[in-house]
Amino acid sequence: MNDSAQPFNPDLDVEKRPSNVSESFASLPPTTSLKDHTGVSHQNELGARAKRRLFFSPLDSNYAKAVNLDAEHVVYTPEEDTKTKRKIDNRVLPLIICSFIFNQFDRTNIGNAHIIPAFNENFVSYAVSTSAYAAKTYVELLKGIVNNNKWTLALSIFYVGYCLLEIPANVLQRHIGANRFFFLSLTFWGLSSLSIVYAKGYIALLVLRVLLGIGEAGFYAGVIYYLSFWYKRHELAMRISLCMTATYSGAIGGLLAFGLVRAHTPLLDGWQFLYLVEAIPTIIMAFVTLLFLPSFPFSASFLTPREKAIAQARVNRDHKPQSHGGMTGWQGLKAIVVDLNAWMFMSIYASFNVGVATISYFLPTLINELGFTAINAQGLTVAPYVVGWGMVVLQAWHSDKTRDRGWHIIVSCIISFVGYVVLATSARRSVGAAYFALFLVVGGLYSLFPLVMRLAGAAKRGVGTAFIVSISNAVSIASPQIYFDPEDHYVKGHAISAGCVFLSILMAFTLRVRLSWLNKRNFRRLSEMSDDEKAALPEANEMNDRDPRYVFMT
Repeated sequence: MNDSAQPFNPDLDVEKRPSNVSESFASLPPTTSLKDHTGVSHQNELGARAKRRLFFSPLDSNYAKAVNLDAEHVVYTPEEDTKTKRKIDNRVLPLIICSFIFNQFDRTNIGNAHIIPAFNENFVSYAVSTSAYAAKTYVELLKGIVNNNKWTLALSIFYVGYCLLEIPANVLQRHIGANRFFFLSLTFWGLSSLSIVYAKGYIALLVLRVLLGIGEAGFYAGVIYYLSFWYKRHELAMRISLCMTATYSGAIGGLLAFGLVRAHTPLLDGWQFLYLVEAIPTIIMAFVTLLFLPSFPFSASFLTPREKAIAQARVNRDHKPQSHGGMTGWQGLKAIVVDLNAWMFMSIYASFNVGVATISYFLPTLINELGFTAINAQGLTVAPYVVGWGMVVLQAWHSDKTRDRGWHIIVSCIISFVGYVVLATSARRSVGAAYFALFLVVGGLYSLFPLVMRLAGAAKRGVGTAFIVSISNAVSIASPQIYFDPEDHYVKGHAISAGCVFLSILMAFTLRVRLSWLNKRNFRRLSEMSDDEKAALPEANEMNDRDPRYVFMT
């Protein structure tokens, strides 16, 4: 296990990158100079770490303090920086990437299963009386998911538990650590997905979709939050794009569906094999994450004590002069509720997420509606996701290189907007144009995630990020309902999605102009201050975005 425990100090937030650890380190022996540059002195004084007594025991605050103190004065070379970052990449990224791929499998494989008649017929309404079986009027009630309303309700209900438990899940992650929280999340949604294989009846499907949402609550925001403790700001967009783009799972899921839906045995149909093959690896991945994923740099067993200090120093020295410091969960929540910038972030996220919450489920259906068979439609979902993955990586790489977020968000929104306009105007006229438009929609929408979440994550940490995701995903409850016109090739749904993406364009431009203006104002205020006024400013570890030294990421 990667984490150990000693008596927990409630006065210390072990997740504070820029926390004022010097004042709270009184419990450790002051035998070594705080200016020791090796980065190991305070860690060496603590000795061996005791194992955590209970699964829900909190993280070890003394080791968090020790590593933070060592990080304050450690001196290291660029080569050591690169070596430490590479070790983090090799351990953290593969585990997060695999976890997220399985997350998207379990969430969206219902879209691949829906175009298979056997799946829809499986969820029969058993609430109908026996006499109804003989009555012609009620025959349609016995065919499971027989209309678009039942289908969209099954999609929407997923987000109920997801939204309600987003913030509590984040608080739990802060308490027990990322590896244990992700273990619980992966196990819960893996078992929920596996249960769909044997479920019967429409009500059972709805209940399992709610449980699936509960299992995934906090996972997305939790990963964003987790990565921010390992990487500098300009390193994050690229890594978020590698870890958290659903284009991986979309392409792989399409290939799996293309092959597995053909399978059939006396016990299982093809769609059941699809859920089975994708749920079991999720449960296995839960145990891999528990055993090998470190919660934070201070608890990383794969790093030496000096490398822990370097890893902590990298993020402290990057985030510390431009962060909100060590807010508690309640402080972060109160700060974000009254923050206009945060609400603008949420507007951007919620608007484009209308498209994401539908295209991930409806892509096989939309291709099927173009005249392709169900099996061929599964295979044709792969190409848009592969191209989308290329766009996600390109946008994230260029965004990190230029250290810009706003203009890249606008470009991605424009691309997906054009795709939706083409779908709304050409779906009934040209199969080729409609299929090409799906490439634009998928690439534009999914490339927004690493850009928007990194920009939003810079404003408030932890609970703040969870709050943004939770409120934004509340919109997703209604999102599938916009595709209410299957008889008209979903033209109205495409038009509504285009309007939402256009709103994201307007809000992203407005927010970028506002943040640029705030940076200029802060720079002007700081330049007009006297030396005495600058000296009277609070320590950097207490800085918030009203401080004239604060620089907003644009």
